Amino acid sequence: MNYRHAFHAANHADVLKHSVLLHWLSHLKRKPAPFAVLDSHAGPGLYDLASDAALRSPEWRDGLGRLWDWADPPLLIAALLDAVRARNPDGALRFYPGSPQLIADALRTADRLVAVERHPADVAELRGRFRGVRGVQVHERDAWEALGALFPFPEKRGLILIDPPYEAPDELDRAAAAVRDLLRRAPHAQILWWRPLKDEAALVRADAEALALARAEFLRLDLAVAAPEREGPLRASSLLAINPPYTLREAARTCIPALPQRLAQCQGAAFIVA
Repeated sequence: MNYRHAFHAANHADVLKHSVLLHWLSHLKRKPAPFAVLDSHAGPGLYDLASDAALRSPEWRDGLGRLWDWADPPLLIAALLDAVRARNPDGALRFYPGSPQLIADALRTADRLVAVERHPADVAELRGRFRGVRGVQVHERDAWEALGALFPFPEKRGLILIDPPYEAPDELDRAAAAVRDLLRRAPHAQILWWRPLKDEAALVRADAEALALARAEFLRLDLAVAAPEREGPLRASSLLAINPPYTLREAARTCIPALPQRLAQCQGAAFIVA
């Protein structure tokens, strides 16, 4: 309950996570039928990069800040830059939309966002932000319980974003168990699961647990700004895209090697599509 994403907003992990999220949403909108998105750890929705929290650890400067003036970015990154620029009409990077805001901004009239958050201050901010906004529901509840209660969707199609803070020692295991349960109940569920990359062996075990007995397609995307380390600041993160859009692999490959070149902090920077 002490985790606040404002300290990390718009960092390299958000660049990876949110660019893929927006690509996925764009793909869902290719069909006219409505869809739902469940955001398991939504946060407050919008971040002021000039706030005390953001300035205390301004990770955005080595994240989206390095991409802000990119004249000809790959399509995967261009969509994220466009979405953030829409929140900064004066052209200066100050406000960064988190996942619930990005999702809400992308929804059509009949689509739906289910934003789950447990931190009281973040829930209050979410409710204030989306009060009266059609198609957005805010739930103050435990994410793991919510995944069991709020899925499958009545819309029959959609996306689940799983993005916990990983403060608890067992959170990676809990996330893996939740993904496995979702796939047990709905083998074709579309899931985007973000993880910090500090221990490759731990991620491999978690993926094996999550995908055990599942007949799902999956794609792993890793972004490192330096060689991963078990201790110290986050240098790399990983996405497991389960039943992803068929367009995602090629869209991600267009970022190699341009994205790690832009975001590299020292040796070991890489963008891996596997």
